[in-house]
Amino acid sequence: MENSALPSNSSSADCRFYFYTQLSTGICLAVLSPITITSNALLLFTIFKDPLKCFRAPATYFIVALALVDLTTGLIVAPFLTVPRVVRYVTWSFTPGEPYNRLEQIGVSLSFVGLNSSFLFVLGLILAQFIAIAYPHHYRSVVTTRRVLACVGFSLMYFTGFNVFNFVGVSQIIIKRVDLHLHSTLITVFLVVGFAMLLRAYRHYHNVIASRRLGVGSSISGRVGESRVNETNKRKFTIVTLFLSGILILCSLPNFVTVHVWIYTKRDDQQDCSALFSAVFLTELMMYVKVALDAYIYAWRLPRYRRSLKLVITCHSNQVTSEATELKTRENITGQRSLEIVE
Repeated sequence: MENSALPSNSSSADCRFYFYTQLSTGICLAVLSPITITSNALLLFTIFKDPLKCFRAPATYFIVALALVDLTTGLIVAPFLTVPRVVRYVTWSFTPGEPYNRLEQIGVSLSFVGLNSSFLFVLGLILAQFIAIAYPHHYRSVVTTRRVLACVGFSLMYFTGFNVFNFVGVSQIIIKRVDLHLHSTLITVFLVVGFAMLLRAYRHYHNVIASRRLGVGSSISGRVGESRVNETNKRKFTIVTLFLSGILILCSLPNFVTVHVWIYTKRDDQQDCSALFSAVFLTELMMYVKVALDAYIYAWRLPRYRRSLKLVITCHSNQVTSEATELKTRENITGQRSLEIVE
């Protein structure tokens, strides 16, 4: 979540690892960029077309916002960060010069807003899904389209406003420490707590549904009227949310720890600074790997998305009705089987 500034110019004789890191991370970003663009463009197009009418819940807007951030990252941020890093290696200089400095500044700013906002989008998705399985009767009144869009808009506006401090003369060390504690630390703690709460609620939901299908406690939590198709969809979307949040936490923790060391470790010479910067860039790369993986998680865990994507790609509109009927039949059959056990 932290975007590093570059150290000042100095002798590069002892900074080989730093420049090799610039080249390697630049190449990785160049590889991840088309993968991210393709997967998220297909995801957004599939949700927009929605041939099976299965992406109409308010929480879908969190998915759309996350996909838009990921698409922007692959389309603009990754290329704008790749070019200066490669130039920095080729020229063996900490400052690549213009117009590469400007490109990097734009990429860093967009990355700051996008990556930080994506944390809040996932947090909102966790909260929405927690309400859906723990308090289903309150879901429609609490999780509305207007509130979801308000959360998305507030997140983008807030981090855009915070990023302005970088251009109005505020001390960089103050900005970085506030960002580290207020954003990186606090939001990560909320994500971990939210993940644990959702996992616990999901296990309880799993046990309730399993007991009811065995004829025990059929009136538990007032879920008697809930269809098996809805139960199956809710269960699968909860698993997707758990995967999204879990991967986000795992990918952000290395950068979280490294940035703490970078900010609070005294750096007496350029070599030490370069080593720390190299570690920050390497761990930051994991965040871009996560961005590239998001859309594939939906395809992996959501059969409805795979079917919708297939219909959108093949453009077989006459198969939509039959596909929807077949999918509901399969979900009913799946719902009658024993539920997977979460250890």
